[in-house]
Amino acid sequence: MTLTDLDTDAATARTALARRLADAGDLTDPAWQAAFTDVPRHLFVPYFYDNDGARIAGDDPDARQRWFTAVHDDRPLVTHRTSGAATSSSSQPSVMATMLEALDVRDGMTVLEIGAGTGYNAALLAHRLGDDHVVTIDVADDITGPATEHLAAAGYHPLVLTGDGAAGWPDRAPYDRIMATCRLDRIPPALIAQLADEGVILAPLGNALARIHRTGPDTAEGRFLPGGVFFMALRQDSQDGVPLRRPDLPTGPGRPSTLPITAVSDNAFRFLVSIVEPGLTWQYNMGEDKQITGATLWAADGSLAALRPDGTVAETGPRPIWAALEDAHRTYTGADSPGPARYGVTIDKTGQRVWLDSPEGPTWTLA
Repeated sequence: MTLTDLDTDAATARTALARRLADAGDLTDPAWQAAFTDVPRHLFVPYFYDNDGARIAGDDPDARQRWFTAVHDDRPLVTHRTSGAATSSSSQPSVMATMLEALDVRDGMTVLEIGAGTGYNAALLAHRLGDDHVVTIDVADDITGPATEHLAAAGYHPLVLTGDGAAGWPDRAPYDRIMATCRLDRIPPALIAQLADEGVILAPLGNALARIHRTGPDTAEGRFLPGGVFFMALRQDSQDGVPLRRPDLPTGPGRPSTLPITAVSDNAFRFLVSIVEPGLTWQYNMGEDKQITGATLWAADGSLAALRPDGTVAETGPRPIWAALEDAHRTYTGADSPGPARYGVTIDKTGQRVWLDSPEGPTWTLA
């Protein structure tokens, strides 16, 4: 492949990717199929970082084929790093397709996107709704600047803003739809206030997608979609995003754990964990058979838990976070191991709550 063949080869690769997404059931709306076929993702991801942190760029002859293949594959790509940590990415196309279809837009609607990233998702929205109906915001100029350039190169000109996504953008409110392409631990009240009366917020709340309807001036309610998703957290400060240094491991004896080691790799349970203890950082110990033999997890406040291969757990810091996970697991197993689709969320003047099966069921408050 040469640079002169790039546009032709990319068009062919996009068509094939859109067909794969449609065959998998991720793309069912012809309008979104057309967007994925027409919008040139390669212009939005001129380079990415692999798992080792190496920069893989389309203008590097030695890496060009690897770059091209990855850009047109159904995989997320890290596109921005801060102090060595991944802080922005181009999301997995199948997840983007799921989110865009769940957004349930119609002609004439306006959309606010929280998390501009590379600008690719904003381009898909602009293809479907038109430039004047799309606003996208991100925290730092070194993200929004390139996103604006990518969009212009692809022929799209939605409003791109640098600012705090949690504050939204009231100048264009109300919005028919608000979507976040970054993980939230709770729904920012400003976004509810900027939603139209019949509007919808679609956001990764913890490790699953929540589709939330406005029910009043400052109230909303919704359900989670099936399956888990993993997004980078919303950054409200351009210096955020650097992983927390792990606190020192506890050296004393542990206690028997009621939470089995298999639970830490159970994605349905990990969704509940993302609600009960949001923002945990995890490390795993792996045996020669590639099975998890232990885990260490810690929170921003320095609370840490270490599950050891002998089945005991030791905790340190201001809060017993492993005990909170054990409590959640008892509820989880008692309810027949529910997936995200059995959970919902209620937002009112008293706060924000995630519940299981109904608002009268087991409830967890979002801090």
